[in-house]
Amino acid sequence: MQEIGQVPGATDGADFRRALKDHYGVTLKRFLKTFPIFAVMCVSLFVTKSEYLIPLAIIGMFGSLITAVGCYARLSLIWRCSRVFRAYPVAFRGPIEKMNLERYARSRLRLRFGEPADQSTTMLAKSALGRYGWPAGIEDGVWFAGDDPFGGVAIVPSTGELLFMQPSEWMLLAEERESAGEARIEQARRAGIRKAVSYR
Repeated sequence: MQEIGQVPGATDGADFRRALKDHYGVTLKRFLKTFPIFAVMCVSLFVTKSEYLIPLAIIGMFGSLITAVGCYARLSLIWRCSRVFRAYPVAFRGPIEKMNLERYARSRLRLRFGEPADQSTTMLAKSALGRYGWPAGIEDGVWFAGDDPFGGVAIVPSTGELLFMQPSEWMLLAEERESAGEARIEQARRAGIRKAVSYR
């Protein structure tokens, strides 16, 4: 399990603004903890003009780039979550059937709302903090904002973690989305989930 910082903490669906704020805070704190170190490694070459520091500067350059890109990706996903919360009400959904982790992307979770016998939409979920593995207590249910054929966002009550979700079989639900009606389609558009969102 990749440890990337303290999770926000237990919350409920009524407090999604605090969850968003906490996620922004955790992401920025992590960035400010690592980026300056790589930046100093990079700048040291130009300050000292010592050829011996070239390997260190190269590490610093790549480290700075990876840290900045990772921070941007997380902030972008949190922003997407905030769009969904602005467009949809939050309702409790549970229990959660944990299906599996994606084979080639350990940070993506495959899950389904309801009992195993329920034929609800199978979702692919990604932690807005980029954490690996299942959040503690997710099987008991989540606070969900969205529309199943389009996707949405979930808050795990016991940890406060945000999960951005999309149907795992996006193409198979195309007809259901097209026949959802103008109001639902417009709501999904405002939430930024009218089309598939590419995220890693």
